[in-house]
Amino acid sequence: MTRRINSPVTLLDAVDEATLSAKTSVEDFRHVHLYVQLAGATTTIKVKATDAETIDFSSASTAANPWYYVDLKGLGDGATTVEGSTGITATTGTSTAGYVVNTDFVRYIAVDASTLSAGTVSVILTGAIDE
Repeated sequence: MTRRINSPVTLLDAVDEATLSAKTSVEDFRHVHLYVQLAGATTTIKVKATDAETIDFSSASTAANPWYYVDLKGLGDGATTVEGSTGITATTGTSTAGYVVNTDFVRYIAVDASTLSAGTVSVILTGAIDE
């Protein structure tokens, strides 16, 4: 079995204001890697996910618009799990970290940095397919 890694997709590119990324299809991947860069950021970053064909992540989650927050598994020490509803929090933090998102049965994700009040946030997504 070989592993094909897709080209990285920039979800947030040094954004300096509260932002929700565009929805991104991840249905071809069992897991995706998120590379998160914070530069003096004060924010909470959460990842929204859905298996629905149509979704509006900027609206509330309802029966007709179903989405949820997903947990993130830290890659640095292997033991860090970020609760989806809590998210990655930073107060004037500058850091770089990698996280894995389990995307079994997930069609789309979006990164929510809607609480950003200082600094910048970048998030890059990479997925891998075992063939």
